[in-house]
Amino acid sequence: MRAIVTGGAGFIGSHIAERLLSQGVEVLVIDDLSAGKIRNIPYGIDFLKMNILDVTKETFSGVDWVFHNAASKKNICIKDPEYDLEVNGKGALRMIRACVEAGVKHFVHASTGSVYGAADLTNEDTPYNPTSYYGVSKLAGDRYVNLYKDRIPITILRYFHVYGPRQEDDPKLGGVVAVFKRQIEEGGPITVHGTGEQKRVFTHVDDVVYANITAADYRITGTFNCCSNKRVSINELVKVLNKDNLEVIYQDRLPGDIDDFHIDNSKIKWHFEMEFKKPRF
Repeated sequence: MRAIVTGGAGFIGSHIAERLLSQGVEVLVIDDLSAGKIRNIPYGIDFLKMNILDVTKETFSGVDWVFHNAASKKNICIKDPEYDLEVNGKGALRMIRACVEAGVKHFVHASTGSVYGAADLTNEDTPYNPTSYYGVSKLAGDRYVNLYKDRIPITILRYFHVYGPRQEDDPKLGGVVAVFKRQIEEGGPITVHGTGEQKRVFTHVDDVVYANITAADYRITGTFNCCSNKRVSINELVKVLNKDNLEVIYQDRLPGDIDDFHIDNSKIKWHFEMEFKKPRF
């Protein structure tokens, strides 16, 4: 069994690669290292430094599974939305076309809850209304990939606020849990954008890895909200992490930020828990 993980030097991708390797899968990581780090790639995994815009049919020759996690992240899109679209939209299209031509057996595409925008209750049928460049570009990638669902088994996993080991903690690139932990380790202050009352559904990276590999292993196709269903405000998160009562500073909210993620994850719970009796979400 051979698998490729794009973005495999990054946070989530490196965990997927690591789990695949532990299960005896031959793994190749593709990453241009614009955000990923060599040290994240586990020993024993082959590495190819490449931008996903440069992939071809030959890149995926003899590959069974592809886990596409390479992306331009949300904070990058604010600075350069055209590059964001190039990577997340055009990059996804180039990936899926090359995989179809190469005869890849299953394609798992990492998407985001940002494609929905703000909604009272978000399930997979909720109309799309992205409020950020990132959400728009990732939605473009989603739709390009989905066009090929009759030619290759495809799973689209929409991630929500993933956290865990190796998460980037640079405030310009990282997730809020890792950023807060770094700020706390440095003695504060903790910086909150907006009022802090905005709610999130945090999902551990191990659960995201489980969803990726189970989808490929059991040929589960379709689009799924890949997340927990427990809503936590940013202020509640700060309270849990800030055990030393460090100073908390409130700054302007980030462009495109959503006040409340209220997510229905019943579809993935049914497919990934009921069917395989492995409670995760």
